[in-house]
Amino acid sequence: MTAVELSIVIPAYNEALRLPSALLSTVDYLDRTGREYEIIVVDDGSTDHTAEMVEKFAKLRPKVRVMRLERNCGKGCAVRTGMLQGVGSYILFADADGATPIEEIERLYNVVKGGIDVAIGSRALRSKETTVKTHWHRKFLGQSFNRVVNYLVLPGIRDTQCGFKMFQRRAARFLFGKQRVNGFSFDVEILFLAQKTGMKIVEVPVNWSNIPGSKVNLVLDAARMFRDVLTFKLRHRRVTPKEFQQFVV
Repeated sequence: MTAVELSIVIPAYNEALRLPSALLSTVDYLDRTGREYEIIVVDDGSTDHTAEMVEKFAKLRPKVRVMRLERNCGKGCAVRTGMLQGVGSYILFADADGATPIEEIERLYNVVKGGIDVAIGSRALRSKETTVKTHWHRKFLGQSFNRVVNYLVLPGIRDTQCGFKMFQRRAARFLFGKQRVNGFSFDVEILFLAQKTGMKIVEVPVNWSNIPGSKVNLVLDAARMFRDVLTFKLRHRRVTPKEFQQFVV
């Protein structure tokens, strides 16, 4: 069998309307690159026809498959489930709305190919080649959350929440094997673990556009995320760089 070079994990909750176009553009692009790949859509207990839509799509594009979770358990749980199943040398998770165009994968791919453990798509880093289109209030709240996270647990990373991150497979298996938060703060937990174990992390500017239909409640979810962040240092206090160095996939 040909080895899979790239796995893409897409968490989806009630995404029957937004997911098809993002999925089609992703498959078409990857087919043009000639890479061996797989796409894992993790249906997070959707109440619409998300899983059925992906199953029909997969009959035409067999490199796509769906994993069904019996109930809605949160984005962190869905991403973790898919990331631990990915068999590619490099594993990306991407949001179902396609806010970051799939072509941006090359920016992250070039970084991890160079030996970096984790490449983070970033809306905060400025670049002449990238633009970010969003509403001012979402940008303000996102920046405010990130400043607090930087102060409490995660210094030096400008954008923790962009749903476009790529990992070496060994790093992905280690990090998501320890990640526990099921909600939207899982990105912070993963990056905290990566820093704590001495992984090489690079933030990469990407193109990004706000897509209507976000599942994030800017007030309630932000409160839950702050609560979660306060637990990370205690939960992972015994994790060490040596543990990752000795980890074997």
